[in-house]
Amino acid sequence: MHARVTTAFRRQRMAALGLAPALGDAAAPASALDVVRALGALQAQDHGSGVWSLGVRSGLTAADLAEAVDRREIVRTWPMRGTIHWVAAEDARWMCRLLASPRAGALVSRYAQLGITEAGIERSGELFETHLREPMSRPDVVALLVEHGIDPTDQRAYHLVGHHCMTGLLCQGPLIGRQPSFVLIDSWVPRPLAPGREEAMATVVERYVRGHGPVTEKDVAGWMLRPLGFTREALALLGDRLEREEVDGTTWLTNADAGPASGGGHPDAGVHLLPQWDELLLGYRSRDVSLPPERFRAVVPGRNMVFKPTLVVDGEVAGTWRRVARRGGVVVEVSPFAAMSARRRRQLEAAAQGYGRFLGTDVELAVLDPDAA
Repeated sequence: MHARVTTAFRRQRMAALGLAPALGDAAAPASALDVVRALGALQAQDHGSGVWSLGVRSGLTAADLAEAVDRREIVRTWPMRGTIHWVAAEDARWMCRLLASPRAGALVSRYAQLGITEAGIERSGELFETHLREPMSRPDVVALLVEHGIDPTDQRAYHLVGHHCMTGLLCQGPLIGRQPSFVLIDSWVPRPLAPGREEAMATVVERYVRGHGPVTEKDVAGWMLRPLGFTREALALLGDRLEREEVDGTTWLTNADAGPASGGGHPDAGVHLLPQWDELLLGYRSRDVSLPPERFRAVVPGRNMVFKPTLVVDGEVAGTWRRVARRGGVVVEVSPFAAMSARRRRQLEAAAQGYGRFLGTDVELAVLDPDAA
């Protein structure tokens, strides 16, 4: 792909993902609900990483986002790919039933290995319906299973709770201490939506394309973890709300309002400090647009889907970073792949201060010398 087109793709994706302008340049904070609804869902398998994914897009603090959960606007659950995401609370049930329930069925062999039977799944669901009308912490859920003769060891508790989240019975509630909690969707979500199948399919793919584009059909299918046939049926429902453009033999999809994939017009996306698991990398089947293949190992050293938090410059992964606790605040230690210009260093400083505002603490920035690595 030509460098100019690649830059256009990166910038358009950053805008779609809610990452342009950069946090330091953002005006009034957005609501957590608006961010989640715009993207469809956001990676959140690690709570801290997931909250920062919301913070870097909204300008809200960690405390603000905890309040959004308490207000029952957003929840964490398993809507797709067997992975925890943020979703709008009102969408949690129908998204899980549309996208995650088939995944639950695919786990039958794993359940058999663990000795999880249909009777055990049904029994655990009855317990949850009786006892999880208010949020219950993960350790208390495990204790509940033990109390009623269900073995929670060897990830059995994880799979039982995950199963009932994927089928739309449960979702996560607010943290209790530092522990996630689980609660019945019927009790926690004030007005759960129940769109018909075609409306649900169209809503999911339209939000994904609008919030991630330019994308390919394989990106859409991979994000949902559904077959291409399902994906194409859903895309066809969008009609003229979807724009298709062929670039170098690949068909790219964008929301019609965003314009063609190769078009210009999007400004420099600035500098971001993105969390360990973020839609910029995990929201696509191929990461090559934002992460040069030769840098993949620097970001995922074990090649095991355990990512490092990333330094992103104008939509391209340009290094990694880590948070180091210190008395009275936090050090943000950045390891760029190459020397940064004075302008980019100023933008990086703004990004670090934005992270400090999110945490509610002082942040010291330490930029390591790339030539010393």
